[in-house]
Amino acid sequence: MTAGRLLADAAAQGAGIVVLPEMFSAFVPPGSWRATAEGAGGPTEAFLSSAAARHRVCVVGGSYVEKAGEDVFYNTCPVVSAEGAVVARYRKMHLFWTDIPGATRYDERSYLAAGDARVVFETAGFRICVGICYDLRFPEFFRFPGGLPVDLFCLPAAFMEATGCAHWEVLVRSRAIENLAYFAAAGTCGRHYEVEDRPGETVSTYGHSMVVSPWGQVLAQVDSCEGVAVAKISRAAIDRTRERLGALRHVRGDLWRAAQ
Repeated sequence: MTAGRLLADAAAQGAGIVVLPEMFSAFVPPGSWRATAEGAGGPTEAFLSSAAARHRVCVVGGSYVEKAGEDVFYNTCPVVSAEGAVVARYRKMHLFWTDIPGATRYDERSYLAAGDARVVFETAGFRICVGICYDLRFPEFFRFPGGLPVDLFCLPAAFMEATGCAHWEVLVRSRAIENLAYFAAAGTCGRHYEVEDRPGETVSTYGHSMVVSPWGQVLAQVDSCEGVAVAKISRAAIDRTRERLGALRHVRGDLWRAAQ
């Protein structure tokens, strides 16, 4: 499997935390999602647990379609420790839909339920939050007013090529800058399948996985379709950036509460 090979490559380059793309194990048309869904602990999580333990890395495991009930399905990202234990599961909260004639049509709402909780975990001294793809467009998802700030955001994604080339990098960098945190975004890439009822139109994803610093610098990026982006993250760099710019201390909690 491509994911296993690239995960091993990242570990060989010294990565301690690995982020895989959204739907990495089965990127199929939405109409096929329920037929390929797995229960928690199924083949995808078994693969991730084995790979994490083998390479001694924490894995933010992309996502797969999770069957959670008789007619309940989620886009779920498992978080696996370096010992191979599933320590959390994030269910995508913002379900993506778009219809761009001549470019793409995609609708998660018709097949999936939205999650109702963010996932934050700690490893190697860093506080980490997980999102999936479309979550990237909602800055409030990444802000934790009145609480401990997050040090690293991890985002498995399958950003459409039509929007990715215009918005992907600027959104990833913006979320890092706004929160003075590292951001690791892993994107599926390539041409996948024809859009239903639109012969000749193919769903294509943008790729361009990247790691961004708390100051908004792109530290590493996959320029070609396939590869790994490896960068060092530093507690000292986070602290220096937050001392240099005190924006997190200046958040107006009253404005945030008014938006609820």
